[in-house]
Amino acid sequence: MLVGTVSIEKSEDLSSRLTKRGIAHRVLNAKEHQKEAGIVAEAGKPGAVTVATNMAGRGVDIVLGGKEPPKEDKRTWDEWEKQHHRVISAGGLHVLGTERHEARRIDNQLRGRSGRQGDPGSSRFYVSLEDDIVRRFGGDRMKGFMERLGFDEDTPIENRFINKAIEDVQRRVEGYHFDVRKHLVEYDDVVNTHRELIYDERRKILGGADLKSNILAMVGTEIQSAVTDFLSANNEADWDVEGLVKEMGTIFPLPPELNTTTLIQMKPSEIEDKLIEHSAAAYEAREKEMGVENMRLLERLMMLRILDSLWIEHLTAMEGRRQEASWQSLRQMRSIDAYRNVGFEQFEELKVTYQHDVVHMIYHVTIKKREEPPKQAETPMARVAAASSPTPRKQAVKVGGGKVGRNDPCPCGSGKKYKKCCGR
Repeated sequence: MLVGTVSIEKSEDLSSRLTKRGIAHRVLNAKEHQKEAGIVAEAGKPGAVTVATNMAGRGVDIVLGGKEPPKEDKRTWDEWEKQHHRVISAGGLHVLGTERHEARRIDNQLRGRSGRQGDPGSSRFYVSLEDDIVRRFGGDRMKGFMERLGFDEDTPIENRFINKAIEDVQRRVEGYHFDVRKHLVEYDDVVNTHRELIYDERRKILGGADLKSNILAMVGTEIQSAVTDFLSANNEADWDVEGLVKEMGTIFPLPPELNTTTLIQMKPSEIEDKLIEHSAAAYEAREKEMGVENMRLLERLMMLRILDSLWIEHLTAMEGRRQEASWQSLRQMRSIDAYRNVGFEQFEELKVTYQHDVVHMIYHVTIKKREEPPKQAETPMARVAAASSPTPRKQAVKVGGGKVGRNDPCPCGSGKKYKKCCGR
């Protein structure tokens, strides 16, 4: 007998009930995967009772009489044939379903464990109106119908209406899960579009693209945006030149001649040109100071770090936006459409933040090389070690008449263990 349950918890609950009744059985629920093959091999023996989750419905072939022994072993083969015929004469494997699964496919898979390859078999499923799947969809309606017909708990339900109602419940659950999977794919497509754009940008950075021109273009865009924000008023008296100077000071140090007094006498377009011209000159001076190679390395490392950090924050924010989008259905709007809209806004915010961070960091960060630890003064023991012949790898070496172990300080004076230094 194969008893099917819908969850691990219910298989364990049923197992404890059978144990109390003194019914010997085995449990197949993926918790003891090392013993699964042995449990399946014995599930077809006479009198065997196996309690299983729906994992037993996928690809498990229960041989009546137990696992077939080698035919060369005549004595064992004869014994197996006796058990095989004994199970067949008793009706084969009986599948007992404790309740209906959410998908008809799983029920059919479990039912299909019996009557395989011409062997006899039977199956019966038990349903309670308090089962989750029935209670969620029309359980009260079916309960009233059964009470009117005078069914009690022990009467098998052969009525077509009841069976059809249960199948309708399963169809609705299957449709619900299909929609959930479909929406998950649609949600993932939104993030995948963002991911492709971010990874494309990373490939450009790692592939040796002209990052200098990219960064200077970002600086120019930030300057244009700042000039528009601070000098957009029609009346010059309302211009916030002081605020513009402070904002530019957060990007790069301004020369003395570009101050509030001089800038207020210019037109916005002239101010913009002057600031862009100075940004390029400051960039060239910084590149000359650091060296061309170091500047290229700095550009790449800085942009990668900012991009990766913002991408992680973006993924976290998008997960929160997904939860919020599900509520948009109350406004008669498809949740996936709402998610696409907020995803677009979120990604635009990422691009703006990326540009802002790059521009405000490039003129201020630098590269520091790690200094090597100072070497210790050469000792007499080190001189002896240097004069000695090369030693085999991972072997102890004799120095000055003594033997240096692999975990001893290296005689070269590096301060490391011998096995991590000259003993490598």
